[in-house]
Amino acid sequence: MNTVRNKTVIPPGFLEKLERIHPLEFARIRDSFQSVKQYTFRINYRKISLGSLRERLAGDNIQCTELFYPPGSFILRSGFRELQDSPVYGDGLIYVQNLSSRIPALVLRPHAGECILDMCAAPGAKACQIASLAGTGVELTAIEKIRPRYYKLCSTLRSQGVDSVKVILMDGVRAGKNFSGYFDKILLDVPCSCEARFHANEPKSFAYWSERKVREMAHKQKRLIISALSCLKEGGELVYSTCTFSPEENEEVIDWALQKSFDIEAVPVELPGVSTVCGLESWQGRQFSSQIRFTARIIPDGLWEGFFVARLKKTA
Repeated sequence: MNTVRNKTVIPPGFLEKLERIHPLEFARIRDSFQSVKQYTFRINYRKISLGSLRERLAGDNIQCTELFYPPGSFILRSGFRELQDSPVYGDGLIYVQNLSSRIPALVLRPHAGECILDMCAAPGAKACQIASLAGTGVELTAIEKIRPRYYKLCSTLRSQGVDSVKVILMDGVRAGKNFSGYFDKILLDVPCSCEARFHANEPKSFAYWSERKVREMAHKQKRLIISALSCLKEGGELVYSTCTFSPEENEEVIDWALQKSFDIEAVPVELPGVSTVCGLESWQGRQFSSQIRFTARIIPDGLWEGFFVARLKKTA
């Protein structure tokens, strides 16, 4: 068991469940809860080209390693304070973001000319990434229901030079009625139990965890995904993601949505060079749709966080 300060431990019930979810990867995932996380950042294409960013980083003496995937990503080798004090950070030319949290927007594949919704948008990292990837000419809407987080979202968009986003203070559950059949693509990075962000030296990161909390989040996620599917045009795509391990918040939500709506299908999620496994085929005696094999679970290490990603297409 991972003992931490004040003799606090990661909940034994969670670790037992995690071992049932990932028996082959369990030791690796458990060890990741003690690893020192590396800082990573990505380019903001709205403000600078990749070649120019490389020159600026070298000129500011920011030590970093560029990654092949995700494109435009760097591992910080200098001190974080040094990066924060640099012009590339202050001018919004980069955004500090975990690699795994970059995946949903990449899977979404935003393009100019599309109407796109970021449904649970605060604090704004993914909305800014969508705008960065799509460039000008994209119609981007960002929704957030909690007022302080809404203001944080607005602040993040301003700092990254993203001034063309329609930002709405609204519960995403209501979006289906207000935007029925409107969007080409939707990013639904749902509120979750954040199990992949547990850290053995930070008891607050897991102090709230319980199976009841997982069930509460799953109920909220199902309401959000049905609302999101209502917002999609025919032929539109939705990317669903969480930073948690519990199947109740991942495969069960997607399986439930597939059963509730006969006009959607799962599309394969392909992540080159990323350590992933397919979504679970079953959980606690419940067999899931065969389409769940198209979803992906990112296995964490010192660089990547655990993540679940699914891609759904509205067929009719």
